[in-house]
Amino acid sequence: IHGREFSKIPEFIAIQLNDTHPVIAIPELMRILVDIEGVLWEDAWEIVKKTFSYTNHTILAEALEKWPLEYLEEVVPDIVQIIKKLDKIVKIQYNNENVQIIDKEDRVHMANMDIHFSSSVNGVAYLHTEILKNSELKDFYEIYPEKFNNKTNGITFRRWLESCNEDLADYLKELIGTGYLTNA
Repeated sequence: IHGREFSKIPEFIAIQLNDTHPVIAIPELMRILVDIEGVLWEDAWEIVKKTFSYTNHTILAEALEKWPLEYLEEVVPDIVQIIKKLDKIVKIQYNNENVQIIDKEDRVHMANMDIHFSSSVNGVAYLHTEILKNSELKDFYEIYPEKFNNKTNGITFRRWLESCNEDLADYLKELIGTGYLTNA
């Protein structure tokens, strides 16, 4: 980081968490900032929230990752201490089991950590984002409506083909005509 001004991390780095798999990066960055670099907890928390964004790829609550706390304690005990602190913050602020990070069964809800400690939450299509806001992640949307937005996922293959690979586009037109441009 430029001159070790950690508060400027979000100006230079944006980390997009692609679903719940990489969410462990949130407490890991907190650990690095606080435990290694000596950044104050509150300052580190603000840096982390501004640095991370979360893309949700599933509307099924049962498909969202939940890890037994004991597994994490065995593999990443230093990070578990950070997760517990983050969970405590959430439990103090919100008396709603649906938004807690660690549940009654001692499972860590990765998506919940993503949502609380990131600056943006998006679905991968307009309909998907609306379902997240109105159903699956409704409790979070009520807390953080400003975080929720849509990013339609994927590429428009016809636009890519026409703009980026004109030779292949010309060859396709020669073989099958131009109908694919308007009717995939």
